[in-house]
Amino acid sequence: MELYENVNDHSLDAIISWTNNSNNSFIVWDVPRFCTRILPKSVEFGKNFSEFVSELRHHGFLRIGCRPWLLKRMVPSKAWNDKFGAKLKAKRDKAKAKKARAKVVRLLENLQI
Repeated sequence: MELYENVNDHSLDAIISWTNNSNNSFIVWDVPRFCTRILPKSVEFGKNFSEFVSELRHHGFLRIGCRPWLLKRMVPSKAWNDKFGAKLKAKRDKAKAKKARAKVVRLLENLQI
């Protein structure tokens, strides 16, 4: 809830604000001031900007835009979570299959007849 309150606080608009009237995405305009003025006051956000971004991703937020140096318009997305979950499962399945193949190869190498 602190994030919503900070984004909604018009006195912080030079640092962080809504990107549109529907309040479904926000932008951090001034990352250094965000890190010195807002982050230290909130346990919820993490200790630095990188942790803040990680925490947002953990809660299903997405980065929209192409400027990596700014935390651009972020929106929660169930579709992103579903897509990410499917990719993660595919990677885990691939790793398990690779591990199983390696085990079979080791067993065959050690087989003595």
